[in-house]
Amino acid sequence: MNTPATAVHPSLLRHSRTAAVLFIFLLSLLPQTALSAAANPDFPLYPAIRDNVRFWKDVYTKHSLSTAVIHDKNDLSVIYEVVRIHDERLPGAKKGNKELLDRKKARYAAILKKLSRSAPATGEERRIAALFSGRNPSRRMALAAESIRAQTGQKERFTEGVVRSGAYMAAIKQIFRSYNLPEDLAYLPHVESSFNTKAYSKLGASGIWQFTYSTGKNYLYIDQAVDERGDPIAAAHAAAKYLKNSYNHLGTWPLALTSYNYGTAGMKRALQEKGSYERIFREYDKGHFKFASRNFYSEFLAALESAKEMDRNPSIRLDRPVPTRTVTLKNKTGIHQISNRFGVSSKTLECLNPALRPSVFSGQQHIPKGYVLHLPAPAGKAQTTIAASRNTAAKKTGNLVHRVKKGDTLSALARKFGVSPLALTKANGIDNGIIRIGQVLQVPKLPAKMASRVTISPSPGAIKKIRKETGGVSGKPTASLNVYRSTIHNGKRYGKIQVQPGESLQLLAQWTATPPTVLQQLNRPAEQGTVHPGRHLVLVFDKVSIGNFQKRRLQFHQQGGKDKLSARSSADGKGDPVASSDRDRETPHRLPL
Repeated sequence: MNTPATAVHPSLLRHSRTAAVLFIFLLSLLPQTALSAAANPDFPLYPAIRDNVRFWKDVYTKHSLSTAVIHDKNDLSVIYEVVRIHDERLPGAKKGNKELLDRKKARYAAILKKLSRSAPATGEERRIAALFSGRNPSRRMALAAESIRAQTGQKERFTEGVVRSGAYMAAIKQIFRSYNLPEDLAYLPHVESSFNTKAYSKLGASGIWQFTYSTGKNYLYIDQAVDERGDPIAAAHAAAKYLKNSYNHLGTWPLALTSYNYGTAGMKRALQEKGSYERIFREYDKGHFKFASRNFYSEFLAALESAKEMDRNPSIRLDRPVPTRTVTLKNKTGIHQISNRFGVSSKTLECLNPALRPSVFSGQQHIPKGYVLHLPAPAGKAQTTIAASRNTAAKKTGNLVHRVKKGDTLSALARKFGVSPLALTKANGIDNGIIRIGQVLQVPKLPAKMASRVTISPSPGAIKKIRKETGGVSGKPTASLNVYRSTIHNGKRYGKIQVQPGESLQLLAQWTATPPTVLQQLNRPAEQGTVHPGRHLVLVFDKVSIGNFQKRRLQFHQQGGKDKLSARSSADGKGDPVASSDRDRETPHRLPL
């Protein structure tokens, strides 16, 4: 027996189609940030930070530099007013804007204090009270009166940064891929500097990645004429190495990215106390974990989404990488000689060589011998020049060779072999500071007079003997800050210390002018060079006397764990964050002061 087909009325079909179309339309209206972030497991958009991400996206894409958002700093969904302010380039504008915003904040604080004690009486008061609907509004408004903040819009500045990023983004993404890291980390400079190579913070952080001097020296070449923090490509390698190390310690990218602002050590302590990023975001308030640190990951998500949208906008024309050719200087040379010799203006040389300090372009410093200078060249000729220089370097046979391994950087290899990064660059014809896994590098020999100044790792047999003569891995110091059980081996003095709270392998390496790799080989410290208070370590004193070492160590502890050569210690004086950030800044970007 055949069952007759059920008839469907044409109007039902029309309604079904209409419903389907309406569903698709509504889906398209969902915030793009939520959709894209949900699809990226590396960078999750937690419910706790949705309002913050939305706030920062508006700051980057909606609010101009001529506006300021008056808001609650603990709940970024609470916005009291968007205020028009004066162009800061005008005389007296900064002072006038501050007075205006102070008056606005004081006015809203007074309203909130009144509302915490009585019912609203005016339309303005009812508008403010409506922002605190829900449980216990009176107490919430009393607390909110003490947490009013003003945030200047960044729309124009952020757009300029997206345009500038076009010159570097492809190369930086490739660098992060070479470290097996998410390539979207390449968008972090939008938060740090808006891709301004001249960005310099009041805390001494420099370049698009905002490295401090003390941390930059661990990764990059820095002297009075050259500062690789200013080179977006060289500094990208350092940023990748730092972020990879933080991720290995912390386990998630939200935590690792927050450590870029607050420090790996500080985030480890926060994680131990709270157990997850979301709880840290909601509850952690120790040390210098304030507004900037709490919002850093939210800013990154907002910048990532905003920049990608602008990348796809055909009306925004991104800068393109400039084709260059490279010349290795045989002698130290003044900038005016270079300009005359190659017929290139100082301004062009400054744009193509961001690692050169301003003192070079003012004529106070010479470009050092061995520096790989970038000059303008047609796109078709640039690669030919680079390839030829690499072939020349490959013909050298009298030097040591090293095959690049995962995680290697020029600066780290230079420290390992006791040569300068410039010497490695010159010997191998390296362009833009980029080395690749599997690449074979020639390690130049040092002249005898220079070799005597370089700390070379002792042989395995010598290390064994030194450890035995200084008492192995334990012992009783004569005084906690003094060197004890010293010995001389092959003309170099070695001694033992007991690690004190606040000290790190990097600090001990600085105080003894010794590459950290040498100290690691002498002591076999835990992975990533971590040392803990109470441990006994062997140090080498061939460049710094024991007396000077002990004096500097004593000063460090007398000053509460602050080393005067460090532009910034960790977020609470115990770690070593790579990039400083205004800990409670009013704007997310650090531009030249």
